[in-house]
This record gives sequence, structure tokens and C-alpha cells, in this order.
Amino acid sequence: MKVPRWTPADPAAITARKSWAKAMAAHITDPTSPAGGKARPPIYGSPCWAALADDDPRKLAAAVIAAECWATDLDELPDRLRRELDTLHAAYTDAAELRWTEAFEEARQIARSSATPAAFALRAHYAKTQAERITEARRPRPGDYPGHRDHLHRNHPNTGHQYTDHQHTDAVQDGEAA
Repeated sequence: MKVPRWTPADPAAITARKSWAKAMAAHITDPTSPAGGKARPPIYGSPCWAALADDDPRKLAAAVIAAECWATDLDELPDRLRRELDTLHAAYTDAAELRWTEAFEEARQIARSSATPAAFALRAHYAKTQAERITEARRPRPGDYPGHRDHLHRNHPNTGHQYTDHQHTDAVQDGEAA
């Protein structure tokens, strides 16, 4: 079954419908109500409504009131949805703006911190290839232990006899033979 597409009703038809529903429900009285004979009928579909006889006018009035509530809700639906969507869009836009502002501020702080002298040294360090960094690391620096090129005397692990190791001390540290 195809559901017909909603189309806005004519304002005159809405006014006529509301007037008819109001007149239908207005003449219904409940003699047992403490409000002096005028009370609202029970809520449509409730146990109190179901307990009423089918020919009870309050049963019909409750159905008319429920139908009018549904129709009024449908009449106001497009405007209400538009307001809700506009509110959600504004909240989303504000949140996105806040996220971009925070991201920009973080990037600005990173850029500002990378302008420090320590950052320049790091940039210069990582701009070199690994081979260049190794070569630079092997160069003696002021205050380094100069090392010596004398032969190292060691004890043989099996015999305990002394022998001369002909590797240079710097080469031993790098794992290379002299």
C-alpha cells in the first residue's frame, strides 16, 4: 500500500476541523466528575476509556480529542522539524568551529615551539642522513677520552694466558676490526 505524501492543508480547512472537534467535545459532560458536570473524557485507549460503553458520548469525545491531537501534531510537524534541524545544524556548526579553533591553536603552539633554538638543532640533526650522523658521531669532540692505540693485553678465556689484541679501542667499541 502506497502512503500518500503529506501536503500542507488549507488554513481554512484546519480552522473548520478544529472548530468541529471543539464543538464535538464541548457538549460532553460527565455527571460523576467533581468539576460540576464538566470534565475531560478519559484518555483514548486507556482502561477507563475501554470500560465505557460503546454508545457513551465520552468514548466518542476521547476519540475526537485524540484525532485532533494527531492532526494538530501533523499540522505543526514541518515547522517543528525545521526548527529542530536548524538547532541541530547550529550546534554542529558551533562544535565544528570549536574543533577547528582548538586544532589551529594546537598547530600554532607547535609551530611556535619549533622556533626555539633546541628545535633548530633537532631539525639540523634529522636533516642529515644516517651515514652522516654516524660519521659525525665518530668524530672526537672537546672533552672526549682520546683513546689510545696501544695493544690491549687480555687473558685467554680457556687457557688464562695473556695475549695481545690488535684491535683499536675505538674499533672495539664500534664492533669493527682494526
